[in-house]
Amino acid sequence: MISANLRVVAVAAALCALTACGTSGSGGGGNADQVTFWHYYAQGIPATAKFTKDLGDVYAKATLPKPLNSVYVPAEQLTQKVVASAATKQGPDVFVQGGADLLQLIKAGAIADFTAQYEKFKDKDQIPDANVIKHDGKVYGVQGFSNTTALWYNKTILDELGITPPATMDELNAALEKIGKKYVGIGLAGQGEQDVNSFSFTSAYGFDYAKPDAAALENAFTLVGGWAEKGYVPRDAATWTPDVAFQKFTAGGMAFVVGGNWQYGNAKKTASFTYGVVPVPNATAPAKVYQFGDNVHISAFTKDKDAAFNAIAAMFLSQGGELAALEAGSMPVRKDLAGTKGMQDPIYSQFNKALENGVPYLLPGFGTELTQMRKPVAEAWSAVLAGQSSPRDAAATAVAAIQRAAK
Repeated sequence: MISANLRVVAVAAALCALTACGTSGSGGGGNADQVTFWHYYAQGIPATAKFTKDLGDVYAKATLPKPLNSVYVPAEQLTQKVVASAATKQGPDVFVQGGADLLQLIKAGAIADFTAQYEKFKDKDQIPDANVIKHDGKVYGVQGFSNTTALWYNKTILDELGITPPATMDELNAALEKIGKKYVGIGLAGQGEQDVNSFSFTSAYGFDYAKPDAAALENAFTLVGGWAEKGYVPRDAATWTPDVAFQKFTAGGMAFVVGGNWQYGNAKKTASFTYGVVPVPNATAPAKVYQFGDNVHISAFTKDKDAAFNAIAAMFLSQGGELAALEAGSMPVRKDLAGTKGMQDPIYSQFNKALENGVPYLLPGFGTELTQMRKPVAEAWSAVLAGQSSPRDAAATAVAAIQRAAK
């Protein structure tokens, strides 16, 4: 799932909670007799814990000559620890991050070009080009699965009130008005310094980071701020992480929540009601979604690049590894798994539909300034949810900050 220089700790925990490997340990790389894997995969969620075991089994079944040393590193520390380890020319052999730190890691000389290893990979034709992470034509990472966000709904509540899952923001607004205060209308994540939850809403009103328009932001903020004023979304949602919002949804009593496909495994285990998913509704423009997927890298200072790549291939690019991810809630990228029974699940079908308007999290055409551009939008979103700023003031402040960051 997601990453560290961005300080998206909550998002990283959510988007990245569904993959893990081996057992947690301590220490770094430097041991030529093992493959050290740094990850930020928390183990407190049942579906995640099962996936940890499944992925560990996949590695073991690959019968690779070196054992795996899996080391948990908190999401907010991982990228900085990798960069720091580059100064001492040691650290992990393999590690994951959410994608936004790619340029920082390359600039720091912390990750290896493994083009040669990837070109020899026997199944490389099964991996879409979009999931091969390149810079200047060189392979620096791969993604074994994709994730995105959509609008989950409590079908039991909607059926009770005669509400059809919405396809437009007007329909969603009408549904929330009908729900009133009988149930919590919608769960939104307002905590953090990134725009993962807000992006679909701002893009649905035509907002574009390349051409930031305060009017587009204001329209999105006006809609959501109105929901908060009417109590359709709780004011304290300004402090919610994506995980908290989804946990409140699965507890019952909430009609809608913006959440990811990676939360499917947890919904199956904890929700006692019937649920469904639709893409985030459109407004004046299609609602776009970010396409996530853990970028898996090889450290520039691994003592055995071939062993490191073999570990990546076993855990993230094999059928077994990707099917384990599918069971946990992520969508495999291998072409030969597109028709597998699990991918025909109506929940996954809706997330795939959402990805028709998907864009990479590391938006093309931007560099490290993108982090500074996203932060003010996220802060404005949170301020509007909390009732601390008017939609107009929040939009104007965010656009001014974006323009400063772009210079």
